[in-house]
Formats: sequence, structure tokens, C-alpha cells
Amino acid sequence: MSEIDAGYDRLIEAVDQRRDREAFAALFSHFAPRLKAYLIKAGATPGAAEEFAQDAMLTVWRKADLFDSRKAGAAAWIFTIARNRRLDVRRKDARAPRLQEVDIAELR
Repeated sequence: MSEIDAGYDRLIEAVDQRRDREAFAALFSHFAPRLKAYLIKAGATPGAAEEFAQDAMLTVWRKADLFDSRKAGAAAWIFTIARNRRLDVRRKDARAPRLQEVDIAELR
């Protein structure tokens, strides 16, 4: 693991242990644009990619205690959160009932 990668791991640990807002801001400024670009390349619209990226980073804030640097580095963990969130929404959308279009002229 590189020193840079270990630095991101330590930032997540600071969020977990001290609710360190500066550590979170550093994580957000580094990862949010990269998540958005990744999600756009994966097929999300720019607006949806922005939402998924923000949602993933909010999850990092809320669930920093679940991060284990022995299992994955910060980048892998954060990108997995974003990918899983996008897949969850796609599955939910696929299950949603589709409304049938009705021609108003036919109703008269």
C-alpha cells in the first residue's frame, strides 16, 4: 500500500474515532469528483452521478466505523459503496411498476 493510500485510510479512521470534519472534507474533495466521473462512465446521468457520489460520501461519514483497512483500502471501500448504491437504485427502479400511457383523446 502506498503512503498516499494509507493517508486516506487514516482520514477515514479520524472520521470514525473523532468525527473529524477536516478529515472528511479532505476525503470528500478527493473522492467525490472521482466517484462522479466513475459513475458517469458506468452509465449514470451527470445529475444521478452527483447524487450517488454525495450519497456514498454521506455513507462514509455515517459508517466510517465499518471501514477495515486490513480488508480494503479507502478507495476500494468508497468506490464499492458508490457502486452498490447505484446498483440498489437500479434494482429498485427495475421493480417499480410502469404506468401505462393513455391517450386522453381515447377517454372522451
